[in-house]
Amino acid sequence: MITTFGGGVGAGKFLDGLHSNLKNNSLNLNIVVNTADDIDIFGVRVSPDIDSILYRLSGISDKKRGWGIKGDTYKFLNSQPKDNRWFNLGDKDLERNLIKQSLIEKGLSLQKVVEKQSRKLGIKKIKIFPMTNDIVETYIVSNGKKMHFQEFLIKYKMRPKVDKILFKNIKKSKPSIGLIKQILNSKILIFCPSNPIISINPILSVPGIKEAIIESNAIKIAISPIVQDKAFQGPVLKLMKVKKLKPTVSGVAEFYKGIVNYLMIDEFDKNYISQISATGIKPIVRNIKMRNKTISKAMSKSILDLIE
Repeated sequence: MITTFGGGVGAGKFLDGLHSNLKNNSLNLNIVVNTADDIDIFGVRVSPDIDSILYRLSGISDKKRGWGIKGDTYKFLNSQPKDNRWFNLGDKDLERNLIKQSLIEKGLSLQKVVEKQSRKLGIKKIKIFPMTNDIVETYIVSNGKKMHFQEFLIKYKMRPKVDKILFKNIKKSKPSIGLIKQILNSKILIFCPSNPIISINPILSVPGIKEAIIESNAIKIAISPIVQDKAFQGPVLKLMKVKKLKPTVSGVAEFYKGIVNYLMIDEFDKNYISQISATGIKPIVRNIKMRNKTISKAMSKSILDLIE
C-alpha cells in the first residue's frame, strides 16, 4: 500500500504518473488531500484540491489550466455581479458541487461524498482521503486584516504582504476515518510536489497525522516543488519566507527534517546536495520538471523502485 499527501496542480501531475505505473501493479494507492483550501461560495462548499485530483485521475480535467473541467462553460459565473466573479467555477464544476452540497446537507461526511464521486468517475484502486471531515480553512493575515486563502490566491493574485498564516479550527479537527491505520500500514509514504506551507502543513497539523507518519515504518519521501529556486506553482517561495525557511530546495529539506528519509530534487539543484544531506535526508536527483506525463511516470517509478 502506498499513501501520498498533497494538493494543487503539482500533486495532480505527479499522481497522474504514479497512477499509470500502478495500473498493472498489486499495490493500492491512498491519496490524502489538503482540505484547508476549501471555501463556501455560490451556495456550495468547494474543495479545490480534492476536485483537482478527482478530475485529473478521471481524465476530465483541464490540463492546460491545471484546474477545472475541460470544455466547461461559465454561464452561471458570467451572470453574477462583476465583484463576485473572481472565483472561476465553471457550470459543470458547479453542478458537481451542488450534488456534493446536497449530500453533505443530508448528513454524509466529506469522506463519504468523495468515495461516491470517485466511484461515479470510474477511479479504481485508489482511495482518496480528505485530511479531515471537519471544516478547516486557511486564512492569510495582511496588515491586520484576515482574508481566505482563495481570496489571497485568486482575487488578490498573491500580491498582499503576508504577516501570518492561520489554519482555522485545525487543533479541533480529527483525521478522516481509517486514515491513521492506512498510514501505519503503508510500505511507502510520498509527499507530492505541493506547497509545503499551504498544502502539506495543514495535513501535518491535523492532530495525529504527523505522529502516525513519524511512527510508521514506511519509506518516506518528499518531492521538491522548487527547481532552480523557482516554484512550480503559486506562492511557495513567498510563504516559505514567512515561515523563516530559505526559498530553495534546502528550505524544503528543513521543512521535512525529521519526517522523511528522502527528498527528490531536480538535476539542476545538485549544488544543494550537501545542504540537504546535513538535515539527515538523502537526496534523490532526477528530472522533476513535469512537462509531460512521461516525466511524472519516471519520477514515480524511481520511488517505487525503493520498495522492490
